[in-house]
Amino acid sequence: MSLGLQRGTVKLSEHDSSWKDIFDAEKIELQKIFEDSIIGVEHIGSTSIPGIKAKPILDLMVAIPSLDGWKEYENGLQKLGYQFRTDFRETQGNVLFVKGPEDSRTHYLKLTELGSDFWVEHLLFRDFLISHPESRQEYEDIKTTLLETYKGDRKPYTEGKKAFIEKILKLAGYTGKIL
Repeated sequence: MSLGLQRGTVKLSEHDSSWKDIFDAEKIELQKIFEDSIIGVEHIGSTSIPGIKAKPILDLMVAIPSLDGWKEYENGLQKLGYQFRTDFRETQGNVLFVKGPEDSRTHYLKLTELGSDFWVEHLLFRDFLISHPESRQEYEDIKTTLLETYKGDRKPYTEGKKAFIEKILKLAGYTGKIL
């Protein structure tokens, strides 16, 4: 499998077309376990954007009826190898689960509500970059520079992308509060 990255670090891999297939298979497994209790499953993050370098961690966003009921999903996600991360931020509209050992994290799964700011922001950002090659290249250039500048340290790398993400969301017409 072409996924896996040590927790807290950053490396960028060339886009791998198998990431879509891995997402599709994971989506099927989620739908088998949860049937109609999940409203939507989306592939987000750079692994969902063809042609762009990405951290080799698959990002999934799963819509549930209410974040208040997120604990109902924990056992099913554990059966699929996911672990709840206690450092999640409910205030940002999601609950985080991870898959893979700390030395080779392979998946991030974020539970959220359909239509929430978190849901909308992630889809707008992904879809804008897919349809705008010049912005996609700019994002890759920013990520590469941040990786070189911060030598793979995840926190400043992530912080360094925020202004670009906000710019893209505004260009995409987002008028909500950016999380």
